[in-house]
Amino acid sequence: MKLNLNTKDLINVGVFTVLYIAVVAVCGQLGALVPIGQVLGPFYIPALAGIVFMLFLTRVTKPGMVTIMGVLVGLLVLATGQAYWVLVLAVILAPLADLILSLGGYKRWINTVLGYIVFSQMLIGTVIPLFFARDAYLARLGERKDAAWIQSMIELTPNWMFAVMIGELAVGAVVGAYVGRALLKKHFERAGIA
Repeated sequence: MKLNLNTKDLINVGVFTVLYIAVVAVCGQLGALVPIGQVLGPFYIPALAGIVFMLFLTRVTKPGMVTIMGVLVGLLVLATGQAYWVLVLAVILAPLADLILSLGGYKRWINTVLGYIVFSQMLIGTVIPLFFARDAYLARLGERKDAAWIQSMIELTPNWMFAVMIGELAVGAVVGAYVGRALLKKHFERAGIA
């Protein structure tokens, strides 16, 4: 796929990537304060970050913009010391989200919602180690948290919770898309997204 992006497109990608990752990081840090915040994070993070992503989509008109944003998000999450899984998933899911959005001409609402659901799924990479490298993850967490905190995490995250978290990401993305559209109604009208 040949990218036909101009300087303005790349500036939009850069600005909105920074805003998106800032919301994700702040929400993630707030969620890290209590164990239940970790479990609910996959819901509320895409719900809040969806406002930024929806505003970004009012400026997206070309294939590649969402892909670049997703890969940048993956790289930034990796740079913060998280597992590499977000980047791996971003390389797969961001182009898929971009394709879904482009099939709707970056204007169709159903494609917008589905694209954001797919895009948001990359965030499951932050908890993959909790479920698939549990001992090492909890040992690392134990360096910063007390035994009661760790025990709460263990109790709140049985193996089946991984599937629940994937579902939370999807529901949170839908909520984020609708909240974003409601708050940014004029931007959506101007962009012709319906």
